[in-house]
Amino acid sequence: MKQYKVIVWGLGNVGRAAIRMIQEKQSLKLVAAVDVDPKKIGRDSGEIFNFPKTGITVTDNIEDALKLDADVVLDYTPLVRDEKGGFTPSALDICRVLKSKKNVVTTLPIYYSQVTTPDLYKMINDTAKENGVSYLPTGLLPGAYASYIPTVLAGLMGHVDKITVQSGEDDQHNYSSWVKVFGYGMDPDKFPQDKLKLGIASYYISGVYEMGERLGIKFDDVKVDHAWYTAPEDLHPTFGTVKKGTIYGHKFTMSGMVKGEAKVSLIYVHKICDDVVKTPAIDNEIHIEGMPKSLDISINGMMPLDESYVTSAAPSVNVIPMVVDGPSGFLQALDLKVVTPLH
Repeated sequence: MKQYKVIVWGLGNVGRAAIRMIQEKQSLKLVAAVDVDPKKIGRDSGEIFNFPKTGITVTDNIEDALKLDADVVLDYTPLVRDEKGGFTPSALDICRVLKSKKNVVTTLPIYYSQVTTPDLYKMINDTAKENGVSYLPTGLLPGAYASYIPTVLAGLMGHVDKITVQSGEDDQHNYSSWVKVFGYGMDPDKFPQDKLKLGIASYYISGVYEMGERLGIKFDDVKVDHAWYTAPEDLHPTFGTVKKGTIYGHKFTMSGMVKGEAKVSLIYVHKICDDVVKTPAIDNEIHIEGMPKSLDISINGMMPLDESYVTSAAPSVNVIPMVVDGPSGFLQALDLKVVTPLH
């Protein structure tokens, strides 16, 4: 069995899940773990999560890690935007890894960029090809749930007229720093709703574009709608009390339009305390209209509160052999062989 040497860059929630997966796979070998958290640096990369020891000490020096013999870097670093809200800083970090002749697989939303950010697509694609390596963005969202799984399911249809993908997450136990962007517990009149709307759309909307192109649906417009919800009572997530009347939920609807009708939509909910307040509902459902009349799929347990990041890490870990052994350049998961669990 061929063994692939892996560097994990970013030991947050997704990195944690990846470290455990790598430990369990005979076909993978961890050679470096990189993070900036002082509480993790200098400690064993398994022990910091109460996993068995990996024998790999966490470092904060990505340059030293890139000098090691490795096949792929799993990039789970936080998204870094420029002053205009673009993804250029993160794209430059990706290119830094590619220039070290390491393949990159990431959950960052620099995804289907030939449509959303063609300048970044060209930069990454050219850098990867010049160095004989590959770049693949994949995770859960964007990625496996939108648009990989819906597009594959659409293959059951004679033709597709409309597709709607719904999902969401309960952030009540989420300590990630990015959760602050949702303003849980804030006065809705003082919260920058439009800024959040644009930021979320830039993160998720690539899935809408990919589904549209894969299904041959030509949009004449793309719309983003945002609704926010205030707490009907005091709520108690693990990070503090959210008072009645303050923000506790958001619903984002991103749609590719044809003659005023939504043809491809991604609906995503961010909220807290779904076990207490059910509105807006978190529905993991895919609805496809066409021939036959409709196809409806529900996927339950995809984002459980205790291990919600496993399904983000798994697509990026399981695809490693196809990326390392595949063509160079900016890759798309739907153009590769079917992703199946590694041994």
